[in-house]
Amino acid sequence: MKPHPHEMPPGDLKSGVAIVTVGLLEIQGAFLEHRVALQKAARLLSKPIDLHLVEVRTAEQLRPEMDALIIPGGESTTISIYLKRNSMEEPLRHWVQNPDHVTWGTCAGMILLSKLTENQKQGGQSSLAVMDIDVSRNYFGRQVQSFEADVRMSDSSLNKAFKKDTFQDTFPGVFIRAPAILKLLSDDVKVLATVSDPNTGAKVIVAAQQDNMISTAFHPELTEDCAWHVYFLEQIVNKKAT
Repeated sequence: MKPHPHEMPPGDLKSGVAIVTVGLLEIQGAFLEHRVALQKAARLLSKPIDLHLVEVRTAEQLRPEMDALIIPGGESTTISIYLKRNSMEEPLRHWVQNPDHVTWGTCAGMILLSKLTENQKQGGQSSLAVMDIDVSRNYFGRQVQSFEADVRMSDSSLNKAFKKDTFQDTFPGVFIRAPAILKLLSDDVKVLATVSDPNTGAKVIVAAQQDNMISTAFHPELTEDCAWHVYFLEQIVNKKAT
């Protein structure tokens, strides 16, 4: 039986099977779609896991026992205001900076993780400022300029993690008022994927990883391909094994 959304599972429930607890910041965005994709991805891992998904809407629900957290898309300014009003900003920053935790920000989540944000709304917005990236908010334009495009992985070693049998190096990406990474602010940040700008054809960074943090400008949860969720779960399992 799965635990109540506010409860952490007890120790190992099955001998030899890793228990993986993932929180979802359920303020805005497609967190329900993330849940479905994670459940599907868990069945595709090479080693079985016992996956527990829990909602996070308050500082008290940011339990240290969680292995990972997804910050879904939405409106980054609205999410930022919610975090401030509910005294969640600092607890969330502290949780993400714990090296035992894995965090994935999609779209607005990328903006919230970034240390620098350009094209902000008037008055600016706060961010967690934990990932060494400079992000342009709404880089590709407004809602009406949303698009789908092939996302290209940046190095061949990642292909094996995503598609163990086929070596496919592109994956479907859904971009909705999407940001983009303008600049890496540290050598610790690794580019995971790029896309061709539909307006200029230029190669744009749309996914990156720094230690235990992953950010994607697009929405993998809105496609049938759950490779990114497989990759995310693999990062958690590998961290738990160390």
